Amino acid sequence: MSSELTEKYLTEEWWVGEGYASPDDVPVPDWHWAILEERMGRYKTEPVEWIPWEDVKKELMQQILDEIERRKK
Repeated sequence: MSSELTEKYLTEEWWVGEGYASPDDVPVPDWHWAILEERMGRYKTEPVEWIPWEDVKKELMQQILDEIERRKK
């Protein structure tokens, strides 16, 4: 897909013009907002330890390899 087409596809105007709902038209239940507010409050008050992507990727790959070995047995 060309970058022009991709950009057009990703713009909100295209979706609305094609009859799709805009993000503002999609209802969000109150309980979703409550969870978001709770998590944002916790994020602001608790220290966050970020894990580098390379470490996450290495761990995921190890889990996949372990599962493959487990299934071979």
